Amino acid sequence: MSEKYIKQISNILQMLENLDRDLNLSSFNETEKKIYYTIANQVHKNGQCNISDVINASGFSRSTVYKAIKAFEDKKMVVLIQSNSDKREVFISLAIA
Repeated sequence: MSEKYIKQISNILQMLENLDRDLNLSSFNETEKKIYYTIANQVHKNGQCNISDVINASGFSRSTVYKAIKAFEDKKMVVLIQSNSDKREVFISLAIA
């Protein structure tokens, strides 16, 4: 590997570390971080997402996704919004500080 390539990787890793810190994700494990980034990506692409979208896009089990979302909700990082048309459906939105 060239020195330039190694420097680029180092810079990217530093940016990711800064992003985790800025988003208060430092205390979460890698699975939880992936779920958070999946939520953010789904909201960005579709304007909203529900738990099924997160499960399908992340590849994690329903239980794992629910636990992570609950942890994010407890830390006020996401907001859950009940659908007006179907009370069983809940949309996930990122909390904006």
